[in-house]
Amino acid sequence: MTNIQASSLTTSSSRPVEMDAITAASMTYCRDVTKTHARNFYYGMKLTPGLKRDALYAIYAFMRACDDLVDQDPAQLTVDMGTTQELGHRIEQFRSKMQQVIDTKTIPDTDNKPDSIWPAFNHVMKHYPIEPKYLHDMLDGQRRDLGTETFDTFEQLYGYCYNVASVVGLTCISVWGYTGGKDTQILAEKRGIAFQLTNILRDLHEDSQRDRVYLPAQELAEFGVDPKVFATGQADETFDRMMKFQLERAFGYYEESESLESKLTSDCQSTCWAMMRIYRGLLEKIADNPRRVLNERVRLTKFQKTAIAMRAKFRKPQ
Repeated sequence: MTNIQASSLTTSSSRPVEMDAITAASMTYCRDVTKTHARNFYYGMKLTPGLKRDALYAIYAFMRACDDLVDQDPAQLTVDMGTTQELGHRIEQFRSKMQQVIDTKTIPDTDNKPDSIWPAFNHVMKHYPIEPKYLHDMLDGQRRDLGTETFDTFEQLYGYCYNVASVVGLTCISVWGYTGGKDTQILAEKRGIAFQLTNILRDLHEDSQRDRVYLPAQELAEFGVDPKVFATGQADETFDRMMKFQLERAFGYYEESESLESKLTSDCQSTCWAMMRIYRGLLEKIADNPRRVLNERVRLTKFQKTAIAMRAKFRKPQ
């Protein structure tokens, strides 16, 4: 199962690039957004060499801005955010602005300011071979997060995971630089699936409180699991069996993408490896006691994430 299309754009810029003052300030703004919100990814991003690190911060801040368009409590939508249609309109306005920046390589005056993502985004799109399709796919994923969409099959869930996570990986490798062409793109796609499946299992309870259940309905039915238990926390052995199945599948995507780091430029392998180890560490922690996801948000400690980053920093390139 794959959504990858072949592309010849496999290298990234590493030469010094001049920035005007507003763009430099926008990059700093994006770094601050990343440091505040990317509690897991930030530890890996810090290991990326300077120019590419700034590009990752800009990409994260861009995608965070997309998330913020729709990632609201559904109970507040009518009061604070308007209707689902209005949220969809906001996404399309964002998409239009994104495409305008990509097409014209300029920024509207109203967005050309230090506390905006757009100067940094414009800079990254001009200097790195990022396929605009990845960004459009990501926005399509945000549209799917409007309301309370559920999935009947894993194939449907896979498509959603591709839109919201795999395209992030594909964008990142476009910045890092890689060899292997389409085969490496498939590895990045699978790594994104692994990350998103980890998120879904970690957030079962939190998502259920927002009337969102991402696990396929057919699979829940096969195991005899009522999705209401995700909210009540009253799990039994049927939940345990279902989680064992879900965990094994998620671990499988980590294993299928384990050679990804070796395809990246040597100076960025540590970044990707640290991200993988942190997310796989979350999954391992869930596997130790799957029922805990119904009562708490599973996390790695700051010390654990720092230790992973240190291991990554001194890890030999493959």
